[in-house]
Amino acid sequence: MARRNVNLQAVGLVYQPYVEATRVLATRVQEFLAQRGSEGRILSAFALSEQQVRGLGLAITFGGDGTVLRAARWLATCHVPILPVRMGTLSFLGEVSPQELPERLEPYLAGDCWLDQRAMLCAEVRGFRTLALNDLVIGRGASARAVKLDVWVEEAYLTRYVADGLVLATATGSTAYALAAGGPVLAPELADILLQPVAPHLAALRSLVVPGSATVRVAIRTRQPGVLTVDGQLDYPFEDGQEVRVAIAAERALFARRGKKADFYATLVSKLVR
Repeated sequence: MARRNVNLQAVGLVYQPYVEATRVLATRVQEFLAQRGSEGRILSAFALSEQQVRGLGLAITFGGDGTVLRAARWLATCHVPILPVRMGTLSFLGEVSPQELPERLEPYLAGDCWLDQRAMLCAEVRGFRTLALNDLVIGRGASARAVKLDVWVEEAYLTRYVADGLVLATATGSTAYALAAGGPVLAPELADILLQPVAPHLAALRSLVVPGSATVRVAIRTRQPGVLTVDGQLDYPFEDGQEVRVAIAAERALFARRGKKADFYATLVSKLVR
């Protein structure tokens, strides 16, 4: 596991603007960094840009997994590692707790950590490209009617799902919506794509994992407007006949870790039970 040297001159402090406690804690950490002669840039998770994150040596997120997902889409493009502070309900991706700050930051700032590299999805539709750390969901919009989704893997026709939708998830996202829809949990280091239909009607194929080298193409057949949702946060209209191409992205989400890789399995069940 490679160690990481952190650029102490620029640390991003990404907070959840709808939770005041996250801004308060980010300010505390900013003051701590200033005492060390480092710059702490306080950034809203809802107003990030590539320009803001460029040049950062580390980004500390204050919030739940949703805050991490918002930040990761920007930070991955600039190869900035993320240190997630657990301030959400589940915090599957969390690394440290608020009570441990700022003292717990010392080893991370000194580079005494390893990088947990997580695969991301790349979706191309209607001339634009977007990244997802958890999942892409193609499904019905406001209408309660099921949609028809034709699926190809490596240009080979797979099947047609008549369902509420289809989740295409990474290993990271396999513990999110895909799991709720009945899918398997994938080991976090895998760079594969999980296909999981949501409430499929008479479907012979309930789950499928394809290798990260594969490209998946999905076309929607619907009389009512559908929707493409990225990480449960960004929605794009998806109309009859439109297609989306999905593959594992060249970018990786990087997480600063100090525990063992096996910690994922040691805490998996406890995180899922609430």
